[in-house]
Amino acid sequence: MKKGILILVLAVLAGVVAFGLMRSHKIDSSNGALLDNMPELTWVRNDLKLTDSQFAKVSELHVAYRPKCLEMCHRILEAHERLEKAAFFGEAVTEELKSAIADHARIHAECQEAMIVHIYQTAAVLNEGQKKRYLKTMLPYALDFSHSEPEGVHEH
Repeated sequence: MKKGILILVLAVLAGVVAFGLMRSHKIDSSNGALLDNMPELTWVRNDLKLTDSQFAKVSELHVAYRPKCLEMCHRILEAHERLEKAAFFGEAVTEELKSAIADHARIHAECQEAMIVHIYQTAAVLNEGQKKRYLKTMLPYALDFSHSEPEGVHEH
């Protein structure tokens, strides 16, 4: 089971990175072209045993969330760069550094909230058993607990 979770995490991270790299390319999501680049959906479909209808809705939600995710990743990167610049080119905690810290934290929180909203929207498509497993798998990563494993993930 640990291997499956690791694969999921790597697939989600790869999806986010690929999405970031694809920002400069315009791809029509209405024709399903993006689905070929979303291995994380294969895990969700197979592990949670989604029906075709569920998979179609989960895919639709995922494709719709990708632009927001990309925007948030870009905002976090910019905030991180401002924070590093203020920290590395200063010798004290200045107003600029305080502002950069606050901005970075605010943007990170907005991103985290958007991700959790997306996870809950996806979970709403699932039946109770699927939802429970999906939330136990995905929420720790959205909550920045990716370094630890939530209880109950190893259900057999």
